[in-house]
Amino acid sequence: MASEKVSKGEKYPPPKRFQVADIQVAREATAVKPEVVAKMLNKAKNPVLVTGKFLLREPELVDIAVKFYEKGIPIIATGGSSKPLIEKGVKPLSVVYTLHQITQYMLDPDWKGFNGTAYDTVVYLGFTPYYLSRMLSAMKHFSKITTISIDEFYHPHARFSFTNLTKDKELHYEMLRKVVEGLEERK
Repeated sequence: MASEKVSKGEKYPPPKRFQVADIQVAREATAVKPEVVAKMLNKAKNPVLVTGKFLLREPELVDIAVKFYEKGIPIIATGGSSKPLIEKGVKPLSVVYTLHQITQYMLDPDWKGFNGTAYDTVVYLGFTPYYLSRMLSAMKHFSKITTISIDEFYHPHARFSFTNLTKDKELHYEMLRKVVEGLEERK
């Protein structure tokens, strides 16, 4: 999986931090293609998608999250992101906790998750970059959970991340659609 990194010769931009001052990492995230994210999720035993507030202002993100759910990947909705998901028929595992609280639960090695099994892969979608960055840093240093950011911002603290796509929203949405297309139906 790691051998399929984003290279400069491809149509995806090279990894670049959204906030250049965020340099406090010894090991940066591996920038990955959408197909690689789909493969990782297909191999994961108990993945989960965690959604944030940007779903309230970007209907495309809501549609992508719904497709994740339809493929069998459960969703933990933070903040107000639960409202548009519930309106589309999604039943999130949780709607009452903040990202900070969810992160604290996941850092507990004895926590069994909202569905009775510990999560091995967590995908993040729709978060403010500076807030998610701190949570990813904690996950990187204090857990063995694989973290993947599929936001439009490159997150150096994640284990894997899309590159910085802030200048090309359509490319971001296209990459998200490719992730969903590559997902296998989960039981």
